[in-house]
Amino acid sequence: MGLGHLLMVTLTLLCTGLQAATALEWGYWGKYGPKSWPGMCTTGKKQSPIDIVTEDAIRIDLGALKFDRYDFAFSGTMINNGHTIQVQLHGVPIHLSGGSLPSIYILEQMHFHWSAEHTVDGLRDPLELHLVHYDNQYANFSEAAQHENGVVVVAVLFELNNYDNPDLIPILETTKMVSHWVGKSMIPIRSKLIPLLLLPKDHTTYYRYEGSLTTPGCQESVMWFVMTEKLLISETQVNVFKHVHSHNGTLKYNYRPKQELGDRQVYHRLDGYNSASSLYASSMICTIVNVLLVSLLHKNF
Repeated sequence: MGLGHLLMVTLTLLCTGLQAATALEWGYWGKYGPKSWPGMCTTGKKQSPIDIVTEDAIRIDLGALKFDRYDFAFSGTMINNGHTIQVQLHGVPIHLSGGSLPSIYILEQMHFHWSAEHTVDGLRDPLELHLVHYDNQYANFSEAAQHENGVVVVAVLFELNNYDNPDLIPILETTKMVSHWVGKSMIPIRSKLIPLLLLPKDHTTYYRYEGSLTTPGCQESVMWFVMTEKLLISETQVNVFKHVHSHNGTLKYNYRPKQELGDRQVYHRLDGYNSASSLYASSMICTIVNVLLVSLLHKNF
């Protein structure tokens, strides 16, 4: 074996080892679990996911989200990256705007967490879908993730039902094919996907807050929109995700634990809800009550 060939083999083995080490640098349990995640994941003050306390959410009409081209049928590919099942759609760019967003955002990819990462009033659902977008003023997702409000993630929660969700079938069929194929190339999804079918029918109401990516490096550049309405999924379908393999055995779960909300606010978008009119109504009620009390006191004395 020549010196040049030997050097090439050595470098190849070294690179392969480095790639494997990088993939193993974080996970969801054990030595590489969330408590050992580095940097911003540990030191950040606006981390995700959170528990959404519905009573504490500020009710306000921030405007409806506009899902442009979400109703188109797209060809897609899927990869098991060792941490989740990730889907990329191909064709014309898919845009998100509205909802008081400062820009137009492009759909980068979508992926799943089982069980759900966000909880609502302490309840954890069996599945959560993340539709990840980046601000179109940046060249790509990686650049956008370095800037405030550079990333928008729409989260859809799934609750258990006795019947299969037919809109998930193409994704689940491909998931079975890549479940043991950790970190390999992406494979095509046989049927076309219509992303609108992966949103609740009523996608006008949502919770919004400022947070982070839920995987390392946990950059705090994300505006989160957690849909209020949920989709349905059967236990059989959830189990398909739970049989996906990772670099460290079966990926029985892949959710990051709840992070502290701190001094952040969570907003609940309700159509036509005006906080000013709500305050006016409360003021009117107080005035009426005061008048009645004065009237009663006057009668008694």
